[in-house]
Parts: sequence; C-alpha cells; structure tokens
Amino acid sequence: MNLVNWNYKWSVKNDRPCLKEADKDDAVILKSTDKGVLNGDAFISSKTAPAFRSVNPAMADLRKYANDFKCAYTGLRMLSFSTYQYLMQLAGKKKNTDKNLINHIAKYRELMDGIELDVLKFYKHKLNVNNKSTIQEVTEEQFPKSYNKLKIQYLKVVEKLRGIVDNIKNEKVRLRYLAALDGWEEDLLKGNYKSAINMCKYQQILQKMNYGKENQMVKSAIDSTLQGLPLPVNDFDSFIVRSKDSSKRQFVNRLISPFVVSIEHIKAKRNGGHASSISNCILVRSKENWEKSDTPLSVSLEKHPERVVHLQEYYKHVIDKINNGGMKEYLWYPYEIKKTLEYETKNKLVLDSSKLKISEEDAYKSFKA
Repeated sequence: MNLVNWNYKWSVKNDRPCLKEADKDDAVILKSTDKGVLNGDAFISSKTAPAFRSVNPAMADLRKYANDFKCAYTGLRMLSFSTYQYLMQLAGKKKNTDKNLINHIAKYRELMDGIELDVLKFYKHKLNVNNKSTIQEVTEEQFPKSYNKLKIQYLKVVEKLRGIVDNIKNEKVRLRYLAALDGWEEDLLKGNYKSAINMCKYQQILQKMNYGKENQMVKSAIDSTLQGLPLPVNDFDSFIVRSKDSSKRQFVNRLISPFVVSIEHIKAKRNGGHASSISNCILVRSKENWEKSDTPLSVSLEKHPERVVHLQEYYKHVIDKINNGGMKEYLWYPYEIKKTLEYETKNKLVLDSSKLKISEEDAYKSFKA
C-alpha cells in the first residue's frame, strides 16, 4: 500500500455518500488500496457508502451504551454485559449461598419478563422459605410435577399425530412416522426426559422426514401440531425440566441471558450484512435477537408492527446522546443506521435526523484512527 493524498469530502452516488478527490489544501494522508482507503484499522470504500469495516470487530461493540438506550425492538431496558458477567461470577462462587444469588438477580427483575420472571419469583419464594435450601434442591423437588405435566401434554400430542399419520398414503413413509412416534411414546413413559422433552429429539425427527409430494397436507398438519408443544422459552415446566441436570452457572445463564444487551445486525450476516460494520448494528435484548434470527427486517416489521415506534425512539435517543456530547467516537452512527434501517425496511420506517446538531460532513470527518 502506498501513501497518497485523499480528502474527507463526500459526493452522492445512488443516494449514498462516497469519497471524492478534493483540493490539495484540504488533503489528508491515508493509506490507499485499490478499492478505497485504510484509515488506521478501518476500511472506507471509495465507490460506495463508507462501510467502516473494522479489522477489529470490537469497533462495533456498542454494548457499553446498554444503560443509555432501550431495546430497539421492544423499548424495554436491557441488562448490561458487565452486570451479566458480575452475576455469572456470583453463580460460580461456592461460598455464596443460593438464596443470596437469587436475591442479587432479583434486583434486576424489572428488566425481566416472560417465563424467566415467573421462574425467578418461584425460586426466590422457595429459597426464602427455607434458608438452607439450594437451587438444585428446589429443582429436584419441582421436577416430578413439571415432568408429569409435560408428559401428559406430549402423550396427547403423540396420540393426535398418530391420527394424522394414518392419512399418509405411502406405506413406507407411514411406517417410518409410526416408528418415530412409538419411540417418542416409549421414552415419555419410561421417563427418559432428555430424549422425549429436553432435547426435543422427536420433534426434529418428524420435521426433517421426507413427506413426499402427495403428503403435503399431512406435513402441514404435523407441523401445526408440533408448534403447539410447550417450548423451553415460554413454558415454566419446560424450564424446570431443562434445569434438572444443569449446574448453577447454567441455570443462572438460562435465567438472565435473554435480557442481556446484544449487537443486532440489521441485515443478518447470513444475508450478506457486515459483521463488524457499526452501520449495520443496533442494540437489542438477546431474546429479540434470537427470535429474529436472520429474518429480513422488513418481514419482521410485518409480524411486529409496534417495532416501528421502538426503532424511532431508539434513533431519537441516539441523537439526544450525541447532541449532549456523548458517543464522540460514533458521531456518524446516526447517519449510517438511518440509511441502513430505512433501506432494510423498504422505507416502512422513516427516521428524522433534522435535530442532529452535527452536520453529515462534519460527522464523517470525525472518523479517525
């Protein structure tokens, strides 16, 4: 790479800013490549919008702002990563009592919702009633009740699936299904919960089977039935059963990890989104990040139209933060995510940057190694 003169002035190409050469008086010395400029550890494309792709992915680590922003998808507060690490360290200390641990976690219960909050309340009550009891003992006590409830529900599902499978015309396919259902029922009755419930083995087997073209209606009926099963992420008894053989750290991780701040790639990496480009990143709770997975944002907004308001609020908070002297290393961030969000939502989401005090040109000029 040779040292050449470039300038931080911007022209517009395809409604996106791009670098252009400028007067020598304004030139700055940067390292040049055939495709753009390498400024310190960050690549700036000369043909498209600045990607700000970092050699070090930590550049896109916005998580330190978890306490300043709310989840961009739900508008709810998030657990900072440092708090998550602190609670996990507490879980690993042998001298710390389980009652103490649960009470520490309970300090953050206002950040929690769903089944995890129900689990927290249940264990907090049990451990406060019996000071000497442990998380493992509470789980062992509750396990038979929870497993029995799940077993009854699952056996009903198996019976319903048998009726659906009877409609399969291909005898070989029908027998394969029946064999899978026989195995599932046997594991349930024997109490082999890891295969029957905890690992969801048989659901996966049934969903992956080759139905054949003539059995598409059967496939749809089976999939619909399986979707009605209790899931670990939204069922109290499933949470208990999954925790049966878990360590204390695994239990705590399962309890709090859904609410930890995470980096959400607006355009999923699997769909071609930049993994380390901050222009493709927003902050959301881990729960929403997992649920969205690689679903395009435009599709996600169709399922969750309320997220439009939360994304607008998130963007407003970013602008307020920068206008008040914060995020000095990311002054160009609101301009970049505005383009990305509006493009990925097919303009269903409109963001207003007019109240941003720093101009777009000055914001990009601030980008330094």
